[in-house]
Amino acid sequence: MASPSVPHASLDGQLDGQRERQLATLGWALRRAALGLAILLIVTLASALLLYASLEPDGSTAGVGSHGGYAIPPG
Repeated sequence: MASPSVPHASLDGQLDGQRERQLATLGWALRRAALGLAILLIVTLASALLLYASLEPDGSTAGVGSHGGYAIPPG
């Protein structure tokens, strides 16, 4: 009786019929770097926007009639 065909694993962990892993191409590396830079840019811009939105305006830009909370006594 013949035994079923089972691939034999070699010592380096690869199957006998399997090709070696391909090295990453230049295009893949450039796409990966562009994706990383885009994510970094988006996170930086979102953080800056949130920081800017959290700042309260000071009294100098509130309007013409606003003089702040302190008054200088006359004379």
